[in-house]
Amino acid sequence: MVSAVQKSYRKNILREMKGNASRMVSLFGIVALGVMMLTGLMSIAPSMRSAAQKYYAQQNVFDLRVLSTLGLSDQDIAAIAATPGVEAVMPVKTLDLEANWQGQEERIVVQLQALQQDPAADTDANMNRLVLRSGRMPQAANECVVHVMGYQAEIAEGTVLTLPEDTEGTKHKEYTVVGLVQDPQHISTDKESSTVGNGQLNYIAYVLDGELTADYYTACYIKAENAGQYDNYSQEYQEAVDQVADRLEQISTAQCVQRREQLIDTANQKLAEARQTYDDQKAEAEQKFAEAEQQLDDAQKQLDDAKAQLDAGETELAKQKEALPDTMQSGADQLVDGEEQVLEFEEQLQQIQLLVNLKKVADPLLTYAQTALDNAQKALDEAEPADEEYIELRDALAKAQAAYDNINGQLQGYQAQLDEGKKQMYAQGLISSPNLDNDQLVVEAKAALRRLKLQLLEGQLQLTTGTATAYSQFEAARAQLDAGWQEYQAGVQQLADSRAEYETQKADAQQKLDEGLQQLTDAEEQVSKIKKGEWYVLDRNSTLSFVTFEQYADRMDAIARVFPVFFFLVAALVATTTMTRMVDENRLQMGTLKALGYSNASIAGKYLFYALTASVLGSMAGMVVGFVVFPSIIWYAYQLIFSLPTFTLRFYPGMAAASVAISAAVIGLATWSACRSSLKEKSAALLLPRAPVAGKRIFLEYITPLWKRMSFSQKTTARNLFRYKKRFFMTVLGVAGCTALLLIGFGLQDSLLPIVTKQSTELSHNDLTVTLSDPAAFTVEKGLTDALEGGQVENWAAVYSKSVTIYNADGESAGVSVVGAQTDSQLSRYVTFRTRQGHKAIPFEKDSVVLTEKTALNLGVEPGDSIWVENPDGERVEMTLTGVTENYMFTRLYVSNAQLQTLLGTCSPMTGIQPDFHCDYGFNIHTHGLAVINYNCVILDTSPVNIGAGAFIAPGVCLACSGHAIDPEQRSHGIGTSAPITLEENVWIGANSTVCGGVTIGAGSVIGAGSVVTHDIPAGVIAVGVPCKVIRPITEKDKFKPEDILF
Repeated sequence: MVSAVQKSYRKNILREMKGNASRMVSLFGIVALGVMMLTGLMSIAPSMRSAAQKYYAQQNVFDLRVLSTLGLSDQDIAAIAATPGVEAVMPVKTLDLEANWQGQEERIVVQLQALQQDPAADTDANMNRLVLRSGRMPQAANECVVHVMGYQAEIAEGTVLTLPEDTEGTKHKEYTVVGLVQDPQHISTDKESSTVGNGQLNYIAYVLDGELTADYYTACYIKAENAGQYDNYSQEYQEAVDQVADRLEQISTAQCVQRREQLIDTANQKLAEARQTYDDQKAEAEQKFAEAEQQLDDAQKQLDDAKAQLDAGETELAKQKEALPDTMQSGADQLVDGEEQVLEFEEQLQQIQLLVNLKKVADPLLTYAQTALDNAQKALDEAEPADEEYIELRDALAKAQAAYDNINGQLQGYQAQLDEGKKQMYAQGLISSPNLDNDQLVVEAKAALRRLKLQLLEGQLQLTTGTATAYSQFEAARAQLDAGWQEYQAGVQQLADSRAEYETQKADAQQKLDEGLQQLTDAEEQVSKIKKGEWYVLDRNSTLSFVTFEQYADRMDAIARVFPVFFFLVAALVATTTMTRMVDENRLQMGTLKALGYSNASIAGKYLFYALTASVLGSMAGMVVGFVVFPSIIWYAYQLIFSLPTFTLRFYPGMAAASVAISAAVIGLATWSACRSSLKEKSAALLLPRAPVAGKRIFLEYITPLWKRMSFSQKTTARNLFRYKKRFFMTVLGVAGCTALLLIGFGLQDSLLPIVTKQSTELSHNDLTVTLSDPAAFTVEKGLTDALEGGQVENWAAVYSKSVTIYNADGESAGVSVVGAQTDSQLSRYVTFRTRQGHKAIPFEKDSVVLTEKTALNLGVEPGDSIWVENPDGERVEMTLTGVTENYMFTRLYVSNAQLQTLLGTCSPMTGIQPDFHCDYGFNIHTHGLAVINYNCVILDTSPVNIGAGAFIAPGVCLACSGHAIDPEQRSHGIGTSAPITLEENVWIGANSTVCGGVTIGAGSVIGAGSVVTHDIPAGVIAVGVPCKVIRPITEKDKFKPEDILF
């Protein structure tokens, strides 16, 4: 009997399930959806972490890495390796630079990283092992493999990476891509920052060990001992890593000091060599300058000599031109004289000929007269005086003698004239001898006449042609002089060009020398500015890809804690509605079973079995989709961001059991709740239909105009809504939940995007932020200041920003960035300070300290509360919060310049400062005990200023770290210098003294009033003057006697 009853009971259950299949399907579907959401969302995060854990172990990803502001030396690496808890170390060298792919003009930012000697070695020291995606690893010195950052374009094998020609630190300027790799440190598409180019890293190129020639390492990767045996996302792993990190922090100070000393020693040695090279080059340049100047002087002298010769030629030519008319007149006069001479000589020749002829005629007559005279004398001699004929003979003799004398006289006169003519003609060179006979005289005279006529003709010809020749010669001389002048002008131009070239080369050489000297000076200044280094010991949480991956996993965890709740609430509502209707429809059956003796538990078990069957089947289907389909879809979407080949689908039994239990509990409770109210009734009541809910007037019926206008169906619907309130509210809640799930994604998007716009337009007003590694970028030639003032930037401001920790009164802390500017107005220009509610402006004044709203809310602080800010020395500085500003991105603490000086400056509470006091920044001023800074002190603290305990600074003293360039052009470009000043303990600076940058004044020394201190002063001396010089040491005699002490 019992078995028949049980069999009938089971048949009834099966019949009920078949008869209510649609309801079972609805329960199956809602449970499957809830379990799918639960298992799918809750399994994706552990699967992601498991894949990451496997990937980290497979690629031997580092546990810690050490970075240093001064680079890591071999001694640093050795010290790290010797630290307890360090299992293995891997130092690496990297170099960020701008380059381009061959054939492309676009510049890209590339990080060169040196591979280990054996990149494939399976050792603990070979960390962050690359995954070869295609191609091969480098084998030759000029080969590389490339990791593509983010969404950058893929690079084909064989592409050549070309580095700039001025690249330093590499052995080659071109590297050929032989393969593509995946760096396990960069598994996401997140953009990595760089210190070059546009600040965004595009590619990482891995080259063979030794290709990067730097003498230091940029990072050291570390494997922590025993950390590998823990889950990388467990607290045990983090504790193991933190222990090693703490030990590394402990040795960092000593290593940084040692590294600084090493750098300074090396730099000073290089500076000495560079200084010697500079001196040699300067001496060589000066020698070349002297030789070039001597050559130019010689060339100038040659040009001067040539000009003098040309000037003399011009003078001579002018004289000859001037003398030409006189010369021509003289020639004409000579011709006239010659013609006169010829005429005179012709006359003389005629006279000579006449005289010769006369003499020829007279000679016979003289002979005849002599004969007659002889005859007359003979006759007279023969006659007697007494003879009559004697007188006649004597008279005849006398006549003959007279005739003879007359003829002889004439002949003598003729001969004398001829002799005189001979002498004259001989003197004139017309005849060969003055002793010629008359006939020869005539012959030679005729010849001479012919010569004179010929000479006269030649003279006439010469006078005619000589003028033309003279003018031709003048023209030739003029042409020669013109050519000479042209050559001279060419020489002058060549000399001018040579001098200009010399001046240019000299200026270039001098500029290079000046640049070399400036580089030496800058290098010396940089050496003097080498600060104590700092180590950054970072774990994997400092790697952007790992952090992003963990954040995405955390987001999935957060979503998994919210979304399934909605689905199970909807499932509970659906199950309650479904089972309530099912129970109401089966009242007669339930009454019959109860009348036949079935217990409430047996009757309820029928419906529970029905509901739990649907729940279990739905859970199984939901788990299949949740553990397989849903994670696959999510990871497929995540693969657009992450590259993690170790991701696999995983089944989590505990999660599966929990999902089944939760779904069964939700559906079971909903079913039990539906059955319990009916099972409380008696069997007789259950056998009767449920009495309808008592009707009563609803609220709408009291609104007569509205109720009269409603149709019958509308009135019925309205009454049912108010009559069956449970169904109404369950339906509303179900629809509300589904609507909330649909809208939550859109709501998040619509909420976040306006926040970004609001932050960047209403609260922040800068278009670009440039982060500097060294403030010297503002002072170097053609540096940042020149670029900002080039005309394309409307306005700009230098802002200090540093990450610090702040604390509230309860000791709770938060990390923020302290932000301050040189002037408070500059900061107010770029940031709007206002409250979120009401948008009331927050004044930013001298003592303002304004915190962003979220951080203030987390710390529970309000305006007027005290906060403590940790300064760079690790001390907590108390400040009073003056405002809490609206802010949606980043966490900031905005402080005025005065508050910034208070925060960053190290000022002993025993230091007294009298007004008026002026400084550049304030945070570079450090006092170390009792010190008195008297009236009107000026400290230009562009570099650190350290004032020892017991220092006395008299009125009007100026401590000037900063300086300006000597060269006016460089000075006009804003180029300056800066060096620290140190006043050791018990230093006394007299009134109106000036201490220049780079000076250290030894302990106990005294500087006389009005001095200008330009170099170091030793300890225990008195120094005074311009420039300040040591006068004498301080001795016991300088102590006051008791009777001389006035106060």
